[in-house]
Formats: sequence, C-alpha cells, structure tokens
Amino acid sequence: MAANGFQCKKCGSPFVKMRAVNGVRVFFTLICVGILGLAFIIMIDQVSDPMLPEMPFINVNSVMAALVVLVLVNLASSQTINAEKKKYLSNGVLLCPACQGKVKEEQYQAHLAEEEEKIKWTSELEAMTEKDPVLRSVVQEWQMANDGAEPGKPVVAELKKAINLDKAGNFEGAAKIFEELKLWSSAGKVREKNRVQMVKHVTVDMNQLIEQIGSKGLAVPYKCHNCGASITIDKNSSATGLKFCSYCGTAYNIEEMSKIVQEALAI
Repeated sequence: MAANGFQCKKCGSPFVKMRAVNGVRVFFTLICVGILGLAFIIMIDQVSDPMLPEMPFINVNSVMAALVVLVLVNLASSQTINAEKKKYLSNGVLLCPACQGKVKEEQYQAHLAEEEEKIKWTSELEAMTEKDPVLRSVVQEWQMANDGAEPGKPVVAELKKAINLDKAGNFEGAAKIFEELKLWSSAGKVREKNRVQMVKHVTVDMNQLIEQIGSKGLAVPYKCHNCGASITIDKNSSATGLKFCSYCGTAYNIEEMSKIVQEALAI
C-alpha cells in the first residue's frame, strides 16, 4: 500500500507506526530483490561464459538469505500494519482517535435528530388519524399487516391518495393502491362499491329499456343461463323483478339481458 494510504481519511493525519513499518518493508524488499536480480544476471552470464569469475558475495547462501529475509520482513510488516489498522478502522475507513470521537458524536447527534423526527411524525400522524376516521381505519389495517409498525410519510401519502380516489369514484385506482400496500380488506371494500355502482347503473338502464319496450308494444324473450327457463320482458316487467330466475333462483346477467333488449329495440 502506498504511504499516503496510511493516514486519517478525515483530517489527513499520518499513522506514523504504519508508515515506519511500511518504510522498513520497502527498504528490505528493494535490497533483497536487488540481490536476487543480480544473482539471476550473474547466473545467465556464467551460463553463456563459464570462464567468468564468481562474485564472492553473490552465492547460494546469499540468495537463500535474501529469500528468507524477503518473506519474513513482508510477513511481519503485514501483521504489524494489519494490527495497527484494527485500532483505527471505523466503518471501513481509517480514522485517527480524534476523528473517531468526532464521527461518533456526529452519529449520536444524527440519531437524536432521527428520534426527534420520529416523535414529531408520530404526533402528526395521531393528529391526522384523530381528525379523519377513514384514514385512521386504513392506517390501523396497515399496522396489522406490518406487525404493528408505524407507517412513514410516503405510505401515509399513498393511503391518502387511495382515499381521495375512492371519494372521486375511481374505485379501481384506489383498490390497486390498497393492494400494493397489502390492504386486502380495503381493496375488497372499494371494489364492492364499484360493483354496486355498476349494478345500479345497469338497473337504471334496464328501467329505461323497459319503458321503450312498452312504448313500442314489444315482448322480448330471455332464457335463464342456468336452468333454461324462459321469461318475457315487456311493459309489465320491472328491473327489480329481472334480477333472479323465479324457477332456480340464479341471478340473471343484467348486462347480457340489456344487450338482448337493445338488439330487439334496434338501438
């Protein structure tokens, strides 16, 4: 590791012991590598010219000694540097004792601010749910689905959006948001509103169609899709009387029935 790596990441103060150990390692590594390199060059020269004289200080013993020193120095220095790093390592970075204290103080203050924000949000949420019983109900359902946790601001914003979509009559949009938040009960209730609204709309349409049948003196046949029993839709019929089969009790498909009547009326 480069020497500039042995310094505090916050203030830049050097770690003297690590730099000193690293300097010793570099010094002995250069000497040993130099000896090994020189020995290799001499060996190549002697192979090409066996008559060359041997150098007294470059021999097998000096090469072995260089290898041993190279390994031991690097091993010992690595262990020492790693031990020093453990003293100054904080959240993955090297920090001097003074900066470690500053970082801990900053983390503590951030924790206090976070707790204060949580308390403030809890109060705001209690005030909102106290004023809005619908919001209180869906917040309670969300808490039951999430082991009693408190919903954060983004979740409450989504809950409010779903409630407003419900009020605006966009039942499917509200139901999708409730489903994303795993509020199955609320999603089902909203979709039931949509179904009831559709049935009411079809019933109103059937009343208008029956009036048109009566004005034209028509009689339109219709068969129960379950038992096959036939009924006649005429001026004496009523939308409420066309909901269930009088023979088997099966609910009629009002939409299908209205289409058949529209075809008879050539609408």
